[in-house]
Amino acid sequence: MRRWARHLEALTRAVSGMGPSITTPESAEGGQEEGGQEAAVADEQEVQALSSSNESVPETAATANTSGEEVEPAQVALESLEQTLVRGMEVALGDLDQTAHGWIYRGHPVMVFAVDVAGVEDLNVRKEFFHRIHLASCCGALEDPAQPVWIGTAREALSAPGLEQPPHACEYCLAKVNHRGYRSLGPRDRGRVASALSFHWHVSQFADEFFSTDRASFWTPGKRPQPLHALTPEVQADSGTCGFCEWPVPSGKEWFVPVDRGVALGLAVDACILCAQQQAAGVLTLPENSALAASESRYRHWQAQVVEDNGEKVEETGERNWQRVRRQLPLDWHPLCEQLERKLAAPLLFHRFAGYEGVAVLAWPEHRRGIVASDNERDRLPEGWDFWTISGVLGSLG
Repeated sequence: MRRWARHLEALTRAVSGMGPSITTPESAEGGQEEGGQEAAVADEQEVQALSSSNESVPETAATANTSGEEVEPAQVALESLEQTLVRGMEVALGDLDQTAHGWIYRGHPVMVFAVDVAGVEDLNVRKEFFHRIHLASCCGALEDPAQPVWIGTAREALSAPGLEQPPHACEYCLAKVNHRGYRSLGPRDRGRVASALSFHWHVSQFADEFFSTDRASFWTPGKRPQPLHALTPEVQADSGTCGFCEWPVPSGKEWFVPVDRGVALGLAVDACILCAQQQAAGVLTLPENSALAASESRYRHWQAQVVEDNGEKVEETGERNWQRVRRQLPLDWHPLCEQLERKLAAPLLFHRFAGYEGVAVLAWPEHRRGIVASDNERDRLPEGWDFWTISGVLGSLG
């Protein structure tokens, strides 16, 4: 309750021109705790850019939408669940399956928005909260199973009765899930990330919570999640040259996406599975081990090409840059790269050690440090280095 009280107090200050705040028993009690003043100051700084509109939340009409047009019940009934979720639909919070970083409704990752908290007396605060998009449970108002909420899958199409303008990202949610490194950003960059909120990026970052990752699968708003092999199953080609990175994809690995299948992903050329993941018009999830094996295989091929063309190894050229690192790695490594890029020079990729079977996905030999895929990999690497797992680094970075 204290977390919701602080949230409510911060919103109240924002919509009232930073005037006197509402004091609740919970917030009064929290103010006596150690660090209470610092928390209040932090809340005030985080919400200073919020709207100060004085209009109240309109009453909910069952068949209205933001354009004022009537939606016939028969029309809604004829739409598929996937199509309805693109625009938005109302459910109870208890109807959703909750993950650590979001919600799922019948197999679909969803955003929560248009939450009308009837218990809030200040109509300005109530309206401001109503116009927020939530990526995760950031306060007590989003922990009541009976709370009516609207859910959707496509940010640009979200609509609900009572919305007077497109809903905006909740900064508390962005901080909780650390969307694109939100916690470490300055005010200007925080505003940029909030205005450009990408639900696609959020789902990609936590794909293992939303989808089964034991096989390649594809999801996009308006469509059902499907195994990749179920898209045009008659396609037989399992090898060829990627039209994006020009890697000759080997056969027998399920690393090739022929254009006949790629069309369903929004691709117009043959692709390797890694480029398909980065270029797809949706979320293409890959088994972690298979994706890393494909990434290393492609990288070794590129290394060999550099030696053939220049007569020297990549490590000897001194050309290390983060753009290449991101391009070579599977998408689930990109959030880590995005945060490390602000702090460290680019690493070596898939660094191997003489006499050892293990590999450091990212390595900084000058610091004798590296990042590995899992704890098991540490046992196959030399002592004298400091090896972190990707999950450990992301956890330490927030």
